[in-house]
Amino acid sequence: MAGSVSSGPLMHSFPSLRRQRVGFTLLELLIVVFIISLISAGFVKLMVGFGGAAQSLEDETRRLQRLSTLAAQQAILDGAPIGLLIEANAYYFVSAGEKYWLTVEGDDLLQRHQLPQGWRLALWQDGKLLPPVEANVKKDDLGKKAEQPEPSIIFYDSGEMTPFELRIHAVDQSEPTVIETDENGEVEVRFPEPER
Repeated sequence: MAGSVSSGPLMHSFPSLRRQRVGFTLLELLIVVFIISLISAGFVKLMVGFGGAAQSLEDETRRLQRLSTLAAQQAILDGAPIGLLIEANAYYFVSAGEKYWLTVEGDDLLQRHQLPQGWRLALWQDGKLLPPVEANVKKDDLGKKAEQPEPSIIFYDSGEMTPFELRIHAVDQSEPTVIETDENGEVEVRFPEPER
């Protein structure tokens, strides 16, 4: 066969065609460096506590913002309003039943979520601080979902929502983060200015 290289006598006459492996390739070295950097990044996160209180506050705020957006979209898809109940240090979503507001079933994301110890929520509407609701996530004597209080924040099936400003106060932070609706009904977040 013309043009093919075989392991016969021709291979011995061209030593440059036969390579001996004497080290690591650049690709192998890059993979090792990448793995070491991933492992060291994991240890650094463990040592600093995953970013501390400021990072935890940002994470919790973003979680609630995303869940509010999800609830607004779910209300449109289901054709029924979804409410958000704010306790002193927890929140949960409720759906409109035939007569009452009921806890959302079947969606783990919209269940009651407890904030870390010492954190608190403050709901403001029309410039007034609203009192937190008392949790009623138990079932009644017949095993049915218990009636829930009227939510202060409602995501309507038309795409509209109750205007609100929700402040999340963390133990170690002097300024709260704020989740609010803008004039277009979008849920936005404001973080405190970092100290200089």
